[in-house]
Amino acid sequence: MQSTARVVVITGAARGIGYGIAECFATKGDRLVIADLNLAAAQAAAAKLKEEKGVGDALGLACDVADRTSVQAMVEAVVAHFGRIDVLVNNAGICPFVDVMKMAPEMWEKTLAVNLTGAFHCTQLVAEKMIAQGDGGRVVFITSLAENVTGPAQVDYGASKAGMRMTMVGFATALGKHGITCNAVAPGMILTDMTRFHWEQPGPAEHIKARVPVGRIGTPTDIGHAAVFLASPEASYISGVTLRVDGGHQACCA
Repeated sequence: MQSTARVVVITGAARGIGYGIAECFATKGDRLVIADLNLAAAQAAAAKLKEEKGVGDALGLACDVADRTSVQAMVEAVVAHFGRIDVLVNNAGICPFVDVMKMAPEMWEKTLAVNLTGAFHCTQLVAEKMIAQGDGGRVVFITSLAENVTGPAQVDYGASKAGMRMTMVGFATALGKHGITCNAVAPGMILTDMTRFHWEQPGPAEHIKARVPVGRIGTPTDIGHAAVFLASPEASYISGVTLRVDGGHQACCA
């Protein structure tokens, strides 16, 4: 695998955790693909990375990870533009926050389609390219603490993330012989544009101080730094593991 100027594909990266991950890979001189359901947002994020982070080449592409045809088109577009793929970060996901006893079957199916089946589509199709390249690769899955603990309004999310973790483990066993490692980052409480209003309220802010040993909420770049490490040459003998990035939350309160 190339040590510099790698091609890194990040799904769901137009904002939030995905964009924070992209910012971290940008510091390594990597070439970036922002794959997102919203094409305009993906293109805007790619342009911002070029302007603010000095990325030499960033490409914004539309991708519905739940639609295999869409994923295939995205992968082919990346290879046509860059000639290869070195790193895949499976970040795209949804969390509807609907009580399980009130959840429509269609909502259950959509959460699993995006979070779980989407990661399968992306990993399988990107891994085919990595295998053909012949010099290995890295796949990082962004899961969640919800793979181990959940609540009434996150049953679908927890099920999808637990399944995603085992999908990662399974791909690690299948792809290791090709020099491709697969690992996961499980974020704890993370401050993003979408969650800022909630976490900055007095109650949730105090909850963080009480339940997170390091005493603060996480940031998208906290997740990004972990993803960059797992995608690095230094992590070449790490595969099939999940790295919790939660400030010690689960260790303290599991």
